[in-house]
Amino acid sequence: METMKPEIISRETIKPSSPTPHSKRIYKLSLLDQLTAGSYVPIIFFYQNKEGNDNNSVISSGLKKSLSETLTHYYPLAGRIIDGATIECNDEGACFTEARVKFHVKEFLKHHDDSNLKLFMPDEIGRKGWDKRSLLIIQITLFSCGGIAIGMRIAHEVADIAAISAFLNDWAATMTHKSGKEISAELTRFFPPSDLVSMPQALPDKGNLVRKRFIFDSIKLGKLKAKATQSGVGNPTRVQVVAALIYRCAVAAESKVTSGFLKPSAFTQVVNLRKRIIPRLPEKSFGNMAWFYAIQTAEESDMEFPALVGQLKAGLADFCDSIGKNLTRQELIQLLFREDAKAHFNDDQHVNKYLCTSWCRSSLYEADFGWGKPIWLGHAGTGSKNFICLNDTREGDGIEAFVTLEQQEMALFEHDEELLQFCYLH
Repeated sequence: METMKPEIISRETIKPSSPTPHSKRIYKLSLLDQLTAGSYVPIIFFYQNKEGNDNNSVISSGLKKSLSETLTHYYPLAGRIIDGATIECNDEGACFTEARVKFHVKEFLKHHDDSNLKLFMPDEIGRKGWDKRSLLIIQITLFSCGGIAIGMRIAHEVADIAAISAFLNDWAATMTHKSGKEISAELTRFFPPSDLVSMPQALPDKGNLVRKRFIFDSIKLGKLKAKATQSGVGNPTRVQVVAALIYRCAVAAESKVTSGFLKPSAFTQVVNLRKRIIPRLPEKSFGNMAWFYAIQTAEESDMEFPALVGQLKAGLADFCDSIGKNLTRQELIQLLFREDAKAHFNDDQHVNKYLCTSWCRSSLYEADFGWGKPIWLGHAGTGSKNFICLNDTREGDGIEAFVTLEQQEMALFEHDEELLQFCYLH
């Protein structure tokens, strides 16, 4: 696959088409933004462009022009973080790379190894300090067949997946001559920043990490849900049954590699708060509006599949019941740091921690730049140790799971017979 490495054609900075007004030059991060590790969310889209009417220069210029116009509405993405609570919306712009490759996009997707996705992702640049770091980095790759890949890294402390999805769809709408709406900065009002919080910077995990993609089709998902309901768990979600199975099998692999005994573990599930908070937030609320709840396991009985699904279901219900009340800001902040959340921040080396985020039911697959909807999109980074990212399949009825584990653990996990009853390895 190295023989089809894209050729970089150009690198430039795309600035907003109109200057950001002075009244919006200072953008305050919310407390949830501050608590999000300083890393990029890596995401990649592949388009077939069946019509193939536009030449490369038309596609490239159209993407750059529409991006520039979109940044006027999403002005924080063109700014720079100047301290732990502030973005200066100075219109310095987004980094934009154009590349070309002599290959067919569908052939690449049919035969590629996920590790080759990095060929279509922009480099992480400006990592020496917060104040100099670009918040949006994009690479477009034009295939000889007319297909297009759009790879991007968006600073996580500025946006979660819901905010990123809104940005992408507005960029696509602008490309097809539809107007987008300006973001709302209301999150800071709900979660004002704190001088006592220092923005964490994500550090790479030590060890040899491996990321693999597992696909749960609609039929296997139905069987997995039936396995849970037949054991007494009422109406679990697709995400809950997939997360429970992956957690169960990952813990089993870890115990075999290390001591052979079950080690206390914590499984953290990220939850989108936008539709759960009262009062409701504005539609275009930009930033991080996600938090999490955790379940903890220590006994063999805790690790039974129905028990895990039941814990995840009950944990979400309890979390949503609490978060859905009309609370004061102080009460809401206290709630977010309740006991089960502490498992995520606990540095106890005797507890294995797993983190799961879900992109399912987002509007990522709706991003149509004029070439039709993506033929595939996915998480394009290794992630941290014990990281799980769930996403819809293109058809919307299945789930793709991107799982990152230690190499020895992955060698066992990817051959787990119970796991492979319900999915297949890409």
